[in-house]
Formats: sequence, structure tokens, C-alpha cells
Amino acid sequence: MFKVCHGYQVRIAIRTVMISIGILCTHIPQSKAQTSSFNKPASEVGLAAVLQPSPRPVHTGVPTNIIITFLTLRLGQKADSMLQPDYDVIILKDGKQDFRLSAFAGQPGQPLHTDGGIVIFPYTFQQRGGYTVNITVYGILFSPIRPDYVQFPLNVT
Repeated sequence: MFKVCHGYQVRIAIRTVMISIGILCTHIPQSKAQTSSFNKPASEVGLAAVLQPSPRPVHTGVPTNIIITFLTLRLGQKADSMLQPDYDVIILKDGKQDFRLSAFAGQPGQPLHTDGGIVIFPYTFQQRGGYTVNITVYGILFSPIRPDYVQFPLNVT
């Protein structure tokens, strides 16, 4: 019984840290982050994603952390809570797939899940120019939804 309690306390501590990091990441200056909303359903609750590459500006040959924060939107309010979606991320160059996060994670084509609402992954851009970061949500907390996506333009120098 002691081990069960200890494991529970560790999980609570980890979640607390993840939520704290998420709260800090949601206060990103708009000049350094891009926000986009998924299509809003009639229920007045929508989904949003914040994309922040780091470092910025993005340069070829330099490892870049892509940070994505998933949020819920309520009609007439600011984005408030982090969302736990089932998702995938594709980076496109000239309309062609350059990178797929699910394949990078060893699960090609299978939606990934984020427990804390924040996704961070490394990527090194090989060419200058315009890229598109496509984020698709397939479900929320393992409950399927009609897939929806947002796209973010990203310029690489």
C-alpha cells in the first residue's frame, strides 16, 4: 500500500510541474508565437493551438524546438485551459511532407496523445524559405472527433 501512495504522489508532482510549465508557456508574447483556432463547433467551445519555434528566428542547420500548446476556447473569453488532444504534426516544404511527428515518435500515421497540453519536439530545417506546420487533432482524451487542423506558416532563413 505504501508503494501505491508513493506512486500516486509522484504522478501528482509530475502533473503539477507539467501544468505549471504549461501556464508559463501560455503567457508567450504574441510577437514570438502564433495562435490559430480550429473550426469552432456550435457548442461554443473551440480548440486553439499556439506555435512557438525556439530559437527564433529559425535558421537552416540549427536545431529548433517546436513548441505547441493546445488550448480550449470559450465564446467571449480568452483561451483558458490546456487541452489533452490526440494529434499529429506534419511539416511541409513546398506542399510536400518534410517531417511527420508520429513517424518520428515511432508510430507512423497513428495519432499521438499529450497529457499536459504541451508538445515539444526538435527539428532541424535543411532549406531556406517558407514551410507550413500542419497540426491535426483526431480526438480529445482518446475520444475520437471529426479530424480538424490548423496550419502555421514558418519562414526559415
